[in-house]
Amino acid sequence: MTKIKEEISFIERTIIGFDEAKFLSDEVAQHAICMSLITIGECANHLSDEFIGRHTEIPWVEIIAVRNISAHSYWQLDMKQIWKAIVEDIPALKNFIITQT
Repeated sequence: MTKIKEEISFIERTIIGFDEAKFLSDEVAQHAICMSLITIGECANHLSDEFIGRHTEIPWVEIIAVRNISAHSYWQLDMKQIWKAIVEDIPALKNFIITQT
């Protein structure tokens, strides 16, 4: 969970001052954040089934799926969907992690 928290912090620092348009025009930020999403998904993939089963409020399957697409089919990513995940899903994941630590 510590590494997930670190990657969320990196994403937050990376998008300071960003809106969707700026994110969509910044390939460096896109690549950096997708690497963080890969790491978050990889960490999630190593959580126990018991832990995932107790915390179904977090979309673990989707988090892992984003990792798989980012790692194996990067060109298929929709950066508008990535932005949506950054502003909607990452804060919820952060709040969850804060309550677990």
